[in-house]
Amino acid sequence: MPSAPTPLVDVIIPVHTAARPVDRTVRSVVAGGLPISDSGGVHITVVCHNVGADLIRDRLAPERRPLVELVECSDGTGNPAGPRNLALERSSARYVSFVDSDDTLAPGALAAWTAVAERHGSAAVLPRLVRSAGGVLRTPVPRPFRRADLDPVKDRLAYRTTSLGLIRREVLTDRGLRFQGQYATGEDQGLTARTWFGGGRIDLAPRRAHYVVHDDATDRITRSPRPLHRELAAFADLLGGSWTASLPERQRTAIAVKVLRVQLLGAVHGRAAAGAWTGADTETCRAVLQLAASVGGSALEVLPRADRDLLDLVVRTGVTAEEVHAASARRRRFGRPATLLPRDPRRILSREAPLRFMTASLVI
Repeated sequence: MPSAPTPLVDVIIPVHTAARPVDRTVRSVVAGGLPISDSGGVHITVVCHNVGADLIRDRLAPERRPLVELVECSDGTGNPAGPRNLALERSSARYVSFVDSDDTLAPGALAAWTAVAERHGSAAVLPRLVRSAGGVLRTPVPRPFRRADLDPVKDRLAYRTTSLGLIRREVLTDRGLRFQGQYATGEDQGLTARTWFGGGRIDLAPRRAHYVVHDDATDRITRSPRPLHRELAAFADLLGGSWTASLPERQRTAIAVKVLRVQLLGAVHGRAAAGAWTGADTETCRAVLQLAASVGGSALEVLPRADRDLLDLVVRTGVTAEEVHAASARRRRFGRPATLLPRDPRRILSREAPLRFMTASLVI
């Protein structure tokens, strides 16, 4: 008896509301350079998350409705982990590609990504993330002009926390990797970290084969305000977990620096800018810093002086939102000595220190 047809790529698009421009997303997938076919082509799975499939079908152009499989996922949460996991478990494709329902792919992107993966046996192919309104999301931050067979530490893969791009499905299924729905944000942090640091080959996609992040959605879940401890829960658990503890020190340091620089300092700035700061926030910062210090080796030492000044402040009892916001604003005045130089001059040329990090980010 012949086996069932198998797609090359399963493009998984969770959609949480009929207000999303999902047809725009599907149209870009159709223009991705590969045939829409379950026999060696692209299968498009649109997961209707707590919204009726009929409503989403009506949002699709009539000519594209036959090209899409609509799957309903009703879990009563707003977390995208559930629909992504459901589609992953249903998939039989060689590769999966997760695309947000208000984003798009550059023409020919899927063909370019799979060509790289097939040529090199890549575990994942990471496209450039371009904002529709202009600008580039500079993650990861690889060595200048390095595009193939990336090293998780040397090419700073920890900064790429999203699963956008192309991932070999067996890399996820064989390791039992799933999106973590227990977190309010950062549900893909554990999955991506284990993929980038899991030993498989990671390549960058050609620059023209980019992923377009649109900024016209008003209901992104990750933008909803939440307590600081919930904002950082996924990242704190990653730092304190047994998997991270099993990594070599240089890898633990790379992950810890990213959590401090992006998640902790970013969340601190957001809360202070809104005029919110409590004793509970101070306790959360203390806990995260203690984890980073115990797990991350030299993670704190490579940060610039302005970052360290802010981190010293947020663990001080009785600090106010105004004080935190002023210190956070100072660390964002890039180019000043305090934002470029670590406290220890011997760390100036460390890979994660500002001079090398910022130089590498300029050529992304």
